[in-house]
Amino acid sequence: MQQETSPNVRWGEWIGEGWQMFAERWQVWVLQMLIVFLVFAVPIVPFYLMMIAAQLNTAPGEVPEFPVLFFPLMFAVVLISILGSAYFWSGLYKTAFKQLRGEAISVGDLFSGGDVFLRVLGALIAISVLASLGFVLCFLPYFVVLGVLHFTIPLIVERNLGVGEALSASYNATKANWFMTTLFVLVLYILASAGAVACYVGALASYPLLFTITAISYRDVFGVAGARRYSPNQQQYPTNYSGPSWASSGSVPPPPPPQFNAFPDEQATLTICPNCGTQMNRGARFCNKCGNPLNAG
Repeated sequence: MQQETSPNVRWGEWIGEGWQMFAERWQVWVLQMLIVFLVFAVPIVPFYLMMIAAQLNTAPGEVPEFPVLFFPLMFAVVLISILGSAYFWSGLYKTAFKQLRGEAISVGDLFSGGDVFLRVLGALIAISVLASLGFVLCFLPYFVVLGVLHFTIPLIVERNLGVGEALSASYNATKANWFMTTLFVLVLYILASAGAVACYVGALASYPLLFTITAISYRDVFGVAGARRYSPNQQQYPTNYSGPSWASSGSVPPPPPPQFNAFPDEQATLTICPNCGTQMNRGARFCNKCGNPLNAG
């Protein structure tokens, strides 16, 4: 089934809500980023130290002589970069979608992506190959591939899709407005990496925006059951993506809306939003309808 309407890129709303989402639980996001950076630093720091030492000990015009461990360490850096990116991206997107649904998040959610790790790894490899082909053809197609396939990994994490299904769903949802989507993704990556300018310390705060802003934009394009909105007066937009029928395609369906037990003896597990009157689980921290903060009982 083809997309019926082109998704509108709502720059200010998506970036603004993504920032509010990060600011709400910045402690968790910063600690998660710190763990990620430390894991990657274990092989990368010795690798660069060896490379610098070899350059300093080499006379001008001569070929540097690297120690025996240099090339195995280089292989380890590449391997950890690929596997670590897939594993941690899985956990970071799971963290983002949990927070978007009003659930409590913790640093441990960083390690919750094991069930989708292999598919996310396959998606990263597929996107890298396609983007590399686009780079060979011309510089612009490289960014277009990254733009139209940007929602592939979120679709795997949030809807439990296979790699091929997620690639197709992301492409179908963005192809009608590929130019603005590509610009948005490019700006998003620039924002996420901006913190690296401050000796990489600022990246602890900027890199999480890649996942929070993506989760917000995904909500408006594909829809997320029970998703919150971080702007109190924001207009409710219908999702732009018609996409395949998840029930009829044999794929895992999107999460159903919350169901509540109406029996009197179980009313103790329910609570009422004081702002809009919506009934929900007592453990919820935010109203699924209006986003109003709740006092969990």
